Amino acid sequence: MKIKATLSTLAAAAILTLNSCAPNTPAARIAKNPALLESLSNSDKKLAQQGKIKQGMHKDGVHIAWGKPAGVTKGSRNGKPFEKWTYTSLSPTYYNNFFPYASYGYGRYGRYGSRYGRYGYGFGYSPQIHYVQRTSAIVEFNKYNKVKEWVTRK
Repeated sequence: MKIKATLSTLAAAAILTLNSCAPNTPAARIAKNPALLESLSNSDKKLAQQGKIKQGMHKDGVHIAWGKPAGVTKGSRNGKPFEKWTYTSLSPTYYNNFFPYASYGYGRYGRYGSRYGRYGYGFGYSPQIHYVQRTSAIVEFNKYNKVKEWVTRK
């Protein structure tokens, strides 16, 4: 059990370290492609630099403010084209694993070095954390590539 917990901790640390190497901020996106910022209106520039969006903002402003979406859906609704961007985030899910166990033979409860005999039994407890991908925001654009509506979830 300690080995699994240690491996899980090391894997989580590696993921966090790798993710922290590449900043995902509006400033980093502007530095990577300054022409996107220049194509926006003055009010949209200010909002995008702060990581905020508004209704009527061009999709380039949304890209600067929130980054690349996890998914893009294109379609037609009532004869009008639309595009929907979906953003996701990882959310921790905690649970406790309580389990019975029984053993026979080698090891702590085995015949070698055990004063309890050849059999072993008992209960184990293992708290665990899993990360689940969840939808954090949805932005819908009209046929002019402007924000029609958006929803954020926490």
